[in-house]
Amino acid sequence: MHRHKKRHTMFTKNPLTSMVVNNSYVPAENPNRLPLKTVPLQKALAVAHAAYRINGCTYIKHTQRFSEDENKTKFANKELVKFFFEENKTYLPSDFTGFSPTEEDYAAVAETQKWLKRYIMLGLGDLDDFKKDMLACVSDDTVPVNALGRIAFIPEFVKRDQHETGLKKEIRIEYRNSQYLGNSGDKVEGVVKILDKRYSSMWESYNYTAVMDGNLVSFMNKFDHAIGDMKQIKGKVKEKQVNTLFGANETRLNYVKIYKV
Repeated sequence: MHRHKKRHTMFTKNPLTSMVVNNSYVPAENPNRLPLKTVPLQKALAVAHAAYRINGCTYIKHTQRFSEDENKTKFANKELVKFFFEENKTYLPSDFTGFSPTEEDYAAVAETQKWLKRYIMLGLGDLDDFKKDMLACVSDDTVPVNALGRIAFIPEFVKRDQHETGLKKEIRIEYRNSQYLGNSGDKVEGVVKILDKRYSSMWESYNYTAVMDGNLVSFMNKFDHAIGDMKQIKGKVKEKQVNTLFGANETRLNYVKIYKV
C-alpha cells in the first residue's frame, strides 16, 4: 500500500500586502476583483447633512421601527446615506422614502469643510485616533462606498466638536479656579448648570459635567437633561479628580438626585 505524501507549497510573502489566489500569492491590491466604487465627497456630505436634517438634526445610530402605523420608521443616518447611493433600488426597504439634498444641506457642507480645515492648519499630531479617522474620510475629492457610514456621522461629529471647543474655552476662562467640594462621602447640595453630557450605552445613563458656584462637578443620571439647564441636585462626593477633557479640578458625585429649580 502506497501512501501519497501531501505536497506543501512554500510561499514567501508579506501577509499585509498579499493574499492566496489559486495556491499562489498575489498582491492584495490586485486580487482579480473590481475596484471599490467611490462617490463625490461634496455629494456624500450633502446627503449626510440631508439625513441629519431628516432625523431632526440628531444622529440615530440604529434604525427604529414602530408597531403603530402612524409612527414612521426612523432609519439610522448611515442607512439613509447608503440607501441614497444604492444603485439597485429594489434592494431598499418598502418603508423607505427617497430624498434629495437641499441648498441648505450644501450650505451646511461648506460650513462643515470650513470647520474641518482648521485641523489642517493646527496639525494632526495631537488628535486622537477617532478624530484622525473622521478627518481621513474627507481628505480626498471622492469617498469609497464602504466609508459612507463614517461620512454619515460627520454632521454630528462637527456639532460635538464645535460644542467641545467652545466649552473648553469657557472653562479655561470662567472655571479655571474650580475647587473641590468636600471629601469622599460628604453630602453636596445646590443648583448646577449643565455644561456637557455624554451618553454611556454600557451604563444606559448620561455622564454630566456641570458647574456649582463656579466649581466643576460630574455625575451619572439616567434621565436626559438639556445642556444649559439649571437643576437642583443632591448627592455625595465620590472622589476628587481632574477632568482630562477640560483640564480643571472636578468633584465626582454619586447617588445624585435631580430636581427642578
